[in-house]
Amino acid sequence: MGAGTDHNIAMNLAKHLVEHTLPRAASLTARVVPAPILAALAALMTNILLGMDKTEGALDALSGAHLCLEITAPALKLGFVVREGLLWPVRPERCDVCIRGDIASFLALLRQTDDADALFFDRQLAVEGKTDIALHIRHALEGAIYRRRRAFQKPFALRQKGGHKGRLSR
Repeated sequence: MGAGTDHNIAMNLAKHLVEHTLPRAASLTARVVPAPILAALAALMTNILLGMDKTEGALDALSGAHLCLEITAPALKLGFVVREGLLWPVRPERCDVCIRGDIASFLALLRQTDDADALFFDRQLAVEGKTDIALHIRHALEGAIYRRRRAFQKPFALRQKGGHKGRLSR
């Protein structure tokens, strides 16, 4: 087997893990871990991501807004409120906006493997309530995820030395 074949095998394995194993693991976690703990973890990860991206204040305009994520398979409802520019977990009883879909669709959004608009138009995700809140959060997160992805890819990108093709810098 050549290096190209090994690379293809590794890429196919990684693709399988992301497309099949990750949604199954997330689904199992959602069935086992209590919703308040999942909401707290989701809020913490979101706040860290926005903080790492130096987009603190990205959610300031939404202060007091209540957001609900309703995962249809497995059945799970998470509530959040925006306070002082951060997401905080709350009971999902009162929501200004609710985003509903299965776990695979939410993961596709986070991985940015599917276009968010396509997921909504294909009815894999639905938004009820104040859509401007959902759009604001979506744009803040998409931008932060995109910029972090580029930062993580930079060290692995091939750079050309002296502008000559095929020569790698060290």
